[in-house]
Amino acid sequence: MGNRKKYHTLKNKTKLKSVTGKATIYIYQDFWAQIVVYNMIQDVLHASNEKIIEKAKEQGYKYPIRISENIAIGLLKEELIKIMLESSGKIRGNRLIQLQESIEKYVVPVRKLKS
Repeated sequence: MGNRKKYHTLKNKTKLKSVTGKATIYIYQDFWAQIVVYNMIQDVLHASNEKIIEKAKEQGYKYPIRISENIAIGLLKEELIKIMLESSGKIRGNRLIQLQESIEKYVVPVRKLKS
């Protein structure tokens, strides 16, 4: 993924421009928190895309497919706090698996558009 796409995802999809305060420490805190969330999203997307690509090969899809990043971000942002607040490691793991399965339902074809 190119640097422009990464920046676009950080700025627009994860709302990096929204910070909680004006003090430098708050801006740094929000920045690093967004980087952690972005990395988590990319980790889940990478694992899900590997599964989806194998599934697409088996089923003979006409076009390559991938997980919808927009929907994955929305689902992750909605569930991440609930997962992190869960005290039981087993339940936390199950919720993470359920989240990944939910994300894998939203696939889109990979299209190469003219620049």
